[in-house]
Amino acid sequence: MYKDTKEFKVLMETGHWGPIEAELGVEFGFKCAYCDKDMFESVDSYKEWQTDHIIPSSKGGADELRNYALSCRTCNFIKSTWNPKDHVVIEKYSKTDLIAISREYITNKRAETQKEIELYKKLIKK
Repeated sequence: MYKDTKEFKVLMETGHWGPIEAELGVEFGFKCAYCDKDMFESVDSYKEWQTDHIIPSSKGGADELRNYALSCRTCNFIKSTWNPKDHVVIEKYSKTDLIAISREYITNKRAETQKEIELYKKLIKK
């Protein structure tokens, strides 16, 4: 699908990219599918690049491009084995639908964690 793009071909020519990572990079605009972190923004961001199983492999998710999303390490850690398929309310769903459901879950978990962090900051300052 994305193998015919200039970006894919350029990455593959470097010899440093596998076809799955290059294709995911192009598919997601080199941003985390869940939080939009630019994976080329810095060394730290680049080193956080991970391939997420949208439906976790432990829950029967396939090892195929259709079940992969580009993820930063933090989002992949937060999502872990959470399965968006368990939260689909429509009978037919797409990869985009599952990513949107996962994105909402991750966003909520990030907000909860941020509240905890703010509490810890207050406790430490006392």
